[in-house]
Amino acid sequence: MELLAGARIALTPRPLRRREAALEVAMLGHCPGRVRVDRLLALSGAVDEMRSVGFGAAVDALLNGTLNQLYHLPVPLHSSAEFRDIFPDAAIDKTAYVSLLAGAQAWLAQSVDDFFANGGEKLWVVQIPQGGRQAAFLPADNTVIHDTETLQGLATILVIPAVAVVAMPDLERLQIPPRMSDIPRVRLENPDPRFMPCSQDLDDDHRERRHSTELPAMPQPRPSAELLQGILRAIVRYRPDLQCLFSLPLSYSGEQGSPVIDPVAISTVESLRDGGSGHTLRHIQFLYPYLRGPRFSLRSPVGLVAGQQAAVAWEKGPWHSMAARKMVTDAVPYPATSLAQTLHLREQPGIGMVQMRSGKVSLDDERLVVPALPPADYKETNDIRRYDGYRSAEVMRFLGFLRRQLQALGEVLIFNIDYRDPRPRLILHDFFRRLHNQGALRGALPDDAYVITESQPQPGAMLFEIMIAPAFPIDRLYLTFANQNGEWQAEVTNV
Repeated sequence: MELLAGARIALTPRPLRRREAALEVAMLGHCPGRVRVDRLLALSGAVDEMRSVGFGAAVDALLNGTLNQLYHLPVPLHSSAEFRDIFPDAAIDKTAYVSLLAGAQAWLAQSVDDFFANGGEKLWVVQIPQGGRQAAFLPADNTVIHDTETLQGLATILVIPAVAVVAMPDLERLQIPPRMSDIPRVRLENPDPRFMPCSQDLDDDHRERRHSTELPAMPQPRPSAELLQGILRAIVRYRPDLQCLFSLPLSYSGEQGSPVIDPVAISTVESLRDGGSGHTLRHIQFLYPYLRGPRFSLRSPVGLVAGQQAAVAWEKGPWHSMAARKMVTDAVPYPATSLAQTLHLREQPGIGMVQMRSGKVSLDDERLVVPALPPADYKETNDIRRYDGYRSAEVMRFLGFLRRQLQALGEVLIFNIDYRDPRPRLILHDFFRRLHNQGALRGALPDDAYVITESQPQPGAMLFEIMIAPAFPIDRLYLTFANQNGEWQAEVTNV
């Protein structure tokens, strides 16, 4: 917001909004400093949406002045300007948790900027109280999903039907150990003494730095298993169509003299994968490494990835991947990973690796730890490697998209059409035929892409069983042209 004419005119620029976002995203994080509730209430569209998803009582309390904070309330935004208008100090004020590597500022503000800069359209932001630490991001023990007054953290997002992707950048920040060392700086030799003006800056960026012992006592990170199980338990129970972006934590390697991906977290993911509920890990898309730029010491990549996912969903559909697309940022991946490390982590356990190639930052592959399929589709097979192609987040997003679309269609049909009416079957055929034409389903003909079976389990009821063949994801397609003895030969390699 910009004040003109002695603050008598307030200019608040807002972008032209589309009627419906292709992919709605939610972010949970810290917003230190001022919270201007009046600026939120001035967004009539946002207030109406908050009412529509069940938070009408909280909105009334904000309007009446009996509630003056926004903790655990989802706020729909369409630009970074709206976020900064409501939370003007979120990017600059210090947080309660401070660490050597992650700094003293919250990560949510930068992630919001990254999301909209990379093509995101609609973002639900939830402010989390800093005093609750990691537990405030997870649902409370007394959660009643239809009672919004009992919802906290992730649970506040689960009641919004249109949300497809959720990220928690400040939860990742709390998982960075407070006294973890950075990459050692190169020590410079002391210069010869000579006269210098008092105005001369003598800091060479290597001296006069705080030691880790000077930092106040900070809480240690929570076990990764505890956080992942809390996230998965809520998503699987209430929103199996939802996908969570999560960057794995760091630990310091004395051998490499650098922060590295935490081996304990890797072991935790692998043990969860090999357990009885390992298939639930398809709901989490793991990312690594983090980002470092001229404006910040360390940040999460979830904003970049979510923004590109939303942009690709609008341009091509939610079944397309955003891998290898240039992400808009002035940061670089940190810590640096070798090509061998990137390939290893991509395959085992299955992490989407943020990389720098040809001067651009991109995600090498939208990798998942397990296939994005129901466990019955691959658990009984002797060769699970044949399903490695379905370890792709875009397949998971597509299945979540189908679930939301079909549920919305069913909620409309149940009140408007008789069970003997043939139109529901025709509507379903038309819906899946259009998906096949757009490349979302595999098969030369629509009959090869899906099968719809109708039955009547009891009088006055109708049941449709739908089987589909999602398009097999292709990470990269390489075309090689070679000239041998004057003859051109072409070779296609699917990687």
